[in-house]
Amino acid sequence: MQRFLLFFTLFTIWIYGASFNKTYATVTAINGDKITLSAQMPYSGMSALLVRNTPNGNFALAYLKTNGSSATIIDKDPLDGNPLATLKLTPKIDDQVIGGALYNKVLILAPNTQIESQIKSRYGFETINKELFRSYLATKNSSANATSYKAFAKLVGIGLIVIVKESQIKFYDPISETVIAQESL
Repeated sequence: MQRFLLFFTLFTIWIYGASFNKTYATVTAINGDKITLSAQMPYSGMSALLVRNTPNGNFALAYLKTNGSSATIIDKDPLDGNPLATLKLTPKIDDQVIGGALYNKVLILAPNTQIESQIKSRYGFETINKELFRSYLATKNSSANATSYKAFAKLVGIGLIVIVKESQIKFYDPISETVIAQESL
């Protein structure tokens, strides 16, 4: 029975590939910019939003870069228009952490539309048209690099950039500037 369950689990992962669902945790300890989380995040380098629950609603306070059940603050101004961003609040115990908060919307950089469609159907991603990214680069007179990926991601609210080269798929988190996973096409 155990062999069957192991086989079934591995087969499911192979068929469906990586899962990029949101992962929820709370802050359990704080030491400067280092935060301990109540739950493990599924990918090392995964970005997360630190969220403060208030009587007036939830507000994103910072972007985090996670590693297992710990995280580091990487950006204290996560979302434009955040009314609490100007207050520069510090994290506190029981603040919520949402790993992969922006992973539902991605930019796919693939050599052709057939591969792009294959990736969309395989992972169920909502995508941003790559021509929008090309236009962004042209207006900024820039090339595709970590800095432009991060700026574009924050501008349009994407959490992953899927980069296809030859037969490799890389899942790049532009907020944490980390390749969090890679697979064969």
